[in-house]
Amino acid sequence: MNSLREDLHALAEQAPAVDLAAQAVRGARRRRATRLAVAVAAATCLVAGGGTVLFQQLRPEPPIVLNPPETTASPLPSEGVGPVEQAYRPECRTTSCAKRAWRLVTRDGDTYEVTAAPGTGPLEVTADGRRLAYYSPKQRTIVVRDLASGKIWKSPLKQPTEDFSVSTEHTLRLSPSGLRFIVSSWGGRREPNKLVDVERGTVSDLPRGWWPVSVSDGSGPVVLAKPYENSSQVWVLGHDPITIQDFTYDYSALAPDGRTLTRLGQTFDADREPMVQQDGSIVVFDAVQGGRETRVPISGIPEELHPSRLGSWLNATEVTVVASPESSRGPVPRVYAIDVRTGKTRELFTLRNYGTTSVPGLVH
Repeated sequence: MNSLREDLHALAEQAPAVDLAAQAVRGARRRRATRLAVAVAAATCLVAGGGTVLFQQLRPEPPIVLNPPETTASPLPSEGVGPVEQAYRPECRTTSCAKRAWRLVTRDGDTYEVTAAPGTGPLEVTADGRRLAYYSPKQRTIVVRDLASGKIWKSPLKQPTEDFSVSTEHTLRLSPSGLRFIVSSWGGRREPNKLVDVERGTVSDLPRGWWPVSVSDGSGPVVLAKPYENSSQVWVLGHDPITIQDFTYDYSALAPDGRTLTRLGQTFDADREPMVQQDGSIVVFDAVQGGRETRVPISGIPEELHPSRLGSWLNATEVTVVASPESSRGPVPRVYAIDVRTGKTRELFTLRNYGTTSVPGLVH
């Protein structure tokens, strides 16, 4: 019989990716992406700290600052690396470390530093944790790498580093194999929105203002979304866009059937702030034809955690979700599988807290 750790690793093989820091800025990023003429921008600031000033005749002792211990990391080997559990950028409180390289943590607990991937550029891992994609400033393109064999593919799209500067927001959405992806950025001069097929060597322009939701391998479906003030549109390329009555980006990847999509349910209350809040349900709908939706309450997640991001599908009926606390002082986020028919969940694993964290496969 397998140990509990082995069972969790097996369940995590198709786990999604979550960028916890991106949740705090996603509203601003997405409104820029859609270029909506909204007069009021929302911003949330969390200010922690405070103290009492003591007037003394003697000079006070300098404050003692306790920094968290630095985790050592070996350079990423050229091959022989196991599936990745998560990627992270070390927490940074000074401008001197703003471009720290990304690090990978494997399911076996090994930690590696991706020295070729600066912290400001995009980095994603395929949902199975076996392939890595990142922007290489040296080669001026997205590089895809098989972690076990060491095989490397280079994107045919050349991009300047300004596309991924600290002043821009960017997204890299991978197909299951990582060899087809969408790369987008906002806030810079160029603002590319490109669909790239590495195997075929092709690059296609996507409409501006549409945010990438899901990319399939080969010639499979590509899903985009665009929000409006009180609704959103979802577009499976090759079909007409459908309209849903929520302003949201909280979608899953496209299901194996090529048409089913889920999103986190919402409720609207003009007397609360924010007025739009998640209602603890998952909504299943047809992304090709639209029409009837199924709203199922989510159960089995502790009260102190709330569904925050959806990801890839584990099978025909289960989709992954990250549950996060409302504040940074809450419990550590966890990844669950949701049965979209019943709303019942089962825990897959707990995330580690490193600062900016990303787990393979999440739509974020």
